[in-house]
Amino acid sequence: MASNPCRRYGCTVCCIDSKMTLTEADVSVLESAGFTDFVRLNTRGDLELKNRGGRCVFLTEAGCGVYEIRPEGCRLFPLVLDMQSDRVVRDEYCPHWREFPIDAAGADRLRRSVELETAEAERRQRNRG
Repeated sequence: MASNPCRRYGCTVCCIDSKMTLTEADVSVLESAGFTDFVRLNTRGDLELKNRGGRCVFLTEAGCGVYEIRPEGCRLFPLVLDMQSDRVVRDEYCPHWREFPIDAAGADRLRRSVELETAEAERRQRNRG
């Protein structure tokens, strides 16, 4: 049986109307695998996965079409950083959020990913202006 609740339940709730941000490394991995036209730039300068028909561009009937190379944010969700409290929390939008542990390694990975995304977005904003 799959240990990841998403796989175990066949859940793709987080892939609907996704606002998943990406690092430049995430984009490079997906492009290296031959994928194109999957990323957009939001108003804050963040790279985001595109949606088509209200669904992540990589969501198929069978689930995530890039599961083995999915972006870091997808790997970590439902762990999110509450920017007001600066705490790593589980997003209750995920119907299985209680089944995802918050451990030090996951929290550290999330913080590093958010810091990298923020630095990359700030650089893109500076280069625009």
